[in-house]
Amino acid sequence: MKKKLVYLIVLVLACTSLLNIGGPDVQKVTAAPSFQKVNFTDAVVTANSLNVRQGPSTKYPVVCVLKKGQKVKVFGKIDSWYAVYDVSSGCVGAVSAQYIKTSGSTTAKTPTTKTPTTKTPTTKTPTTQTPAPQTPTTQTPQTSDKTPSTTPPEGISQDEQKLLDLVNEARADAGVGPLAFDMELVKVARLKAQDMVNNNYFAHQSPTYGSPFDMMRKFDIEFKTAGENIAGNQTVEAAFKAWMNSEGHRKNILNGSFNYTGIGIVDSPTYGKVLVQQFIGK
Repeated sequence: MKKKLVYLIVLVLACTSLLNIGGPDVQKVTAAPSFQKVNFTDAVVTANSLNVRQGPSTKYPVVCVLKKGQKVKVFGKIDSWYAVYDVSSGCVGAVSAQYIKTSGSTTAKTPTTKTPTTKTPTTKTPTTQTPAPQTPTTQTPQTSDKTPSTTPPEGISQDEQKLLDLVNEARADAGVGPLAFDMELVKVARLKAQDMVNNNYFAHQSPTYGSPFDMMRKFDIEFKTAGENIAGNQTVEAAFKAWMNSEGHRKNILNGSFNYTGIGIVDSPTYGKVLVQQFIGK
């Protein structure tokens, strides 16, 4: 039941991103907000009247209203918003984290096939996001105690390796550990990039696979934190530069809670190349 609710919440909170178009050549970039599991499940409403919305922003419609002192279940966090479930009414949606208070703590279940992680505080510098406004998160990321190998695996294209090298160089400059390829996630990123070309769209929400988080789960990708950057550009270098000039993309690239990545780059008649980089923390 809990697994089903978590899936429903992520599906309900999948964000429709705004697009950024600029420069002499046609290009687009956008970043998906990061979804993170939390280490508690119970919370109490502190506001006299709290709107529960369809997504993590006040621009989303209100689906129900909670009263002060009402108890809810919390299953995840998207930036500064919590994904909640009201057991009494069956209402599922997002609420601002500042209006609820945790009433109990439980340890998030760790898959038996994964190495236990330790929490290390990481300082994040909020900047200005171009594609879509997001509230900077203050949640402490989880950093894996397993250092991923940066040796290029077999089957990685020159463009895919070039993008990872640029990303890891930026992470090194910021004092963040390198990302390593997860080959199963690479397959997912390539499918997403090809799907965008085949179906002529540019968005995190795929008509074929759903949100990035839905897609990862469909292909049995396990994660504690996850994110996605997408771009349409003539070159890998130009796409990476556009990402680094945007808060949402740079935030994903330099996120210390991510330690693995999947990259898919395919030719596009519209942009030259469509690039998808997906991030996960295990």
